[in-house]
Amino acid sequence: MDGSAAASVVYETLAAIFAPTLPGTGAIMSPPGGRAVVPTRSFDVRHSRSVSTPVPLPEAVRALVFGRPRDIQRLIRGLRTYFDVTDEGHRDIGSGEEERELRIDPKG
Repeated sequence: MDGSAAASVVYETLAAIFAPTLPGTGAIMSPPGGRAVVPTRSFDVRHSRSVSTPVPLPEAVRALVFGRPRDIQRLIRGLRTYFDVTDEGHRDIGSGEEERELRIDPKG
């Protein structure tokens, strides 16, 4: 799956699970290298909602997620409802935020 397709799957999934925040507050980006970058502030991760139809995920997607640690944990919990999510490491990026690399696989 190329980077733009992975970013699209991640965005659609997060938009289904969490309410998107106001436009312009964040975006899903797919930089060279093929990993989707997901800022938690793009979505209201305080409340998740159930997804009425499953989101198809044909193969694993790698995503970099950045935001406050508790927001990232909420996002991961929401994703784990529908996918297998592996946290493959993190780094502090300052101002109380961190970046985590996630591997999101079809639930199996």
